[in-house]
Amino acid sequence: MSNLFLGTFSQGLQAFMPIAAALAWCDAYGVGSLSSAIRRALVLSIPASFLAAWLFRVSARQPLDEALLALAALIVIVLFDRMSAESDPRARSASRRTTITFWTAAGCACLIVVRQTMVIVATLGTAAVELRSFDPTATILATASLTGLIAWLWSRLVRRLPAALVQSATRTFLALFFIQGLMYALHKSAEARLLPWSEAVHAATEPYGPDGLYGLHFSDLLVLAPLIVVARLWMRNRVSVVPARRSPAARHRAAMGAATLAFCMLMSVQHSDARLPQAEPGARAADLARLASRPHVLFRHTATGPDFGKLAIAPLDTPDRERQFAALTCERLSFANGRGLCLHLQRGVFNTYTAFLLDNRLAAGASIKLQGLPSRTRTAADGRVGAVTVFVTGDNYATDFSTRTTIIDLAGGDQIGDLEEFSVWRGGQRFRAEDFNFWGVTFANDGNTFYAALRSAGSTYLVRGELALRRLTVMRENVECPSLSPDNRLLAYKKRVGPSPDSWRLHVLDLKTNVERPIAGETRAVDDQVEWLDAGHLLYGVRRRTTSISDVWMVAIDEAQPSRVFIAEAESPIVVR
Repeated sequence: MSNLFLGTFSQGLQAFMPIAAALAWCDAYGVGSLSSAIRRALVLSIPASFLAAWLFRVSARQPLDEALLALAALIVIVLFDRMSAESDPRARSASRRTTITFWTAAGCACLIVVRQTMVIVATLGTAAVELRSFDPTATILATASLTGLIAWLWSRLVRRLPAALVQSATRTFLALFFIQGLMYALHKSAEARLLPWSEAVHAATEPYGPDGLYGLHFSDLLVLAPLIVVARLWMRNRVSVVPARRSPAARHRAAMGAATLAFCMLMSVQHSDARLPQAEPGARAADLARLASRPHVLFRHTATGPDFGKLAIAPLDTPDRERQFAALTCERLSFANGRGLCLHLQRGVFNTYTAFLLDNRLAAGASIKLQGLPSRTRTAADGRVGAVTVFVTGDNYATDFSTRTTIIDLAGGDQIGDLEEFSVWRGGQRFRAEDFNFWGVTFANDGNTFYAALRSAGSTYLVRGELALRRLTVMRENVECPSLSPDNRLLAYKKRVGPSPDSWRLHVLDLKTNVERPIAGETRAVDDQVEWLDAGHLLYGVRRRTTSISDVWMVAIDEAQPSRVFIAEAESPIVVR
């Protein structure tokens, strides 16, 4: 959640601080018409932000849109800088003022606000409408409110200063905002491939771009640097600034502002409200232990009724004869060597998503707050690490989507890394793109190697990863959801064989010979990450038409016999040998 907070905080400051600086300057120099236009722009920016957010979401050239808006913002900053310089009593042209129409000023101010609030509103729509997730929604709203309050307090403070100090604060702010906007425009222009050597420019400006480490925190200087300059000038010139005595109403507004600031900061702090399920009764715990003591299969129960969605266990040799339920409900699950993951969905007005660590009794341990709808999870054979994939935009792989895949230390729940932070190589060269999405991790027995699916620019790739080096290498194209066999010799996955959405077919790749062959016994489009029953058979879930019930199917990899149901009313199978 910290990335969401930092991103929204940076965007909010870039949207509201220019307005605060402009209003403070207008008050200091008595430019009432311009101040009125800016205030009108704030009202217009509310509906404009929603319209721009919708256009931004459906745009096929988002980097180009952001680059053009950044360039337009630079032009506005240059015009305002010229006007503020001409109004400086110390300037030669003090008697000459730049004239600007009311609606032109309002339009420029609205553009400055909307170029950032449209991204905030678009992200808010994903969190509140698509994912119905409370924590991201509350974080975005609280952080945006916090930045607005900071800008308002900054403006109220600066406008109390003498005109000379207001001028210094304004010019300092404009210089920093111009530098940030220039870097923003350069980075997005390179991303849109508008510049020569765009790939190199994009990589060089990545840390200073809107999502880079330095780019995110550069926005903090928009607040701090002008105040530092003012303090330095005040100390040097010994300017006496005596605040006016505040009325009771002013003191009340200040108290309300402080209370609102405290509330926003409290709301923006990441918290976890996931409740651990209650322990199972003794008889059921004994049944779970009895089945867990022999080879078994874990799965998600999908039959309608009070046990829908629960984590279930059944004997591996007779899976349809008996099943017992744990206390947890899981959207997806994984397990190996006494440890596992249960991806849990708590439905409500706002859905909450949690990953529970599982112990050898299938009881919930530590919880990890997830940022989106659970999609995939796998645990390494030694139980040391696991992988979790969630949708942060969209809800399936057949449409436009954005995913986040994280490697987790199952000993305590610490996050080892997000796959988007790993380096990616293709054909011996570094492969970079803003639209990387990873999912479908499967781990090798060596504790270091893993495989996953990568999507970029509409293409899907099979990648091999190395945890120690935080490195990924592209192996093949048109491959999704890999799964390693128990001996790590074969890799099963679904492969695109045609242009239609249902043209994915199960294939197996021999990693030693690099020979690939289709699974003859399954001709349907299977939208699942398969599980190996043994060295020659695969398990996977298939949804029944027009219902929420799924079944686990089995198919042989070397035979033409058709697939058959292995466990009825089940999905997300995990074999524990």
